[in-house]
Amino acid sequence: MAGSLYGFIVDAEMPYFACFRKPTSTSLMLTYPVPPFTTIVGMIANALGVSRPVYFEGIAKLQELLWLNLRPITTLQRPSRELAKILKLVGEEREQRQPTSFPSSPMHKYFLVRPAFRFFVASEDNEAISEIADALRKPERPLYLGQSDDMVVVEIVWQGEVLPTESDQAWAMLVGARASNEQSVELLRLPLAFASERQLLYSPLLSLPTRFPFQLPNPEPMWRFGDETVPLICIREAMKNAVAGETGGN
Repeated sequence: MAGSLYGFIVDAEMPYFACFRKPTSTSLMLTYPVPPFTTIVGMIANALGVSRPVYFEGIAKLQELLWLNLRPITTLQRPSRELAKILKLVGEEREQRQPTSFPSSPMHKYFLVRPAFRFFVASEDNEAISEIADALRKPERPLYLGQSDDMVVVEIVWQGEVLPTESDQAWAMLVGARASNEQSVELLRLPLAFASERQLLYSPLLSLPTRFPFQLPNPEPMWRFGDETVPLICIREAMKNAVAGETGGN
């Protein structure tokens, strides 16, 4: 664990809908209950104004720098569902054809209604954290989470030095399967980072409590953001572990 980090808390509210699509869903458009880490990093890159020609280089730099975690601000909600018509844009002449001339198929799409999340963002690089926080206050481009038409309103609610501590209260997701007689949790793995333009790496198993703080039986190593203590996932280290897991450690 690093000696200290620099970071901020950002509250993200979506005034309409959100769909954080599971990449393996096909006939159903399923959504994660919270934004994946790739989605948060993409939002930060958008705020910084990272251009398309150097997009993946910018993403790789952020993945190298950032430590992240998150939680819903309100009670964890169940997704709603709608029936959508999906156009299948196929063929070399798709730009010249009218949308009505393409084949389509019905699909059930799951989405969240007016969700809000709290992101905990930290790094060992104080200058980078200040630049990211300033960009979120005055983004270079309009911000969204998930789909490009799902706008998000963000607010930096705390910024400063993030110190290591021990606590029996977790204000964000926890690594590993956790159990409690008083609080239920949802187990999930989230897209963590891009190993390449086409390859996704996934997080370790995470426990998402239905409400916060999650009471632990014993104090555990945490990071303190103001009055809240959270475990953080170092994207760089988690990527190494994910790659090692895929290759069997060889």
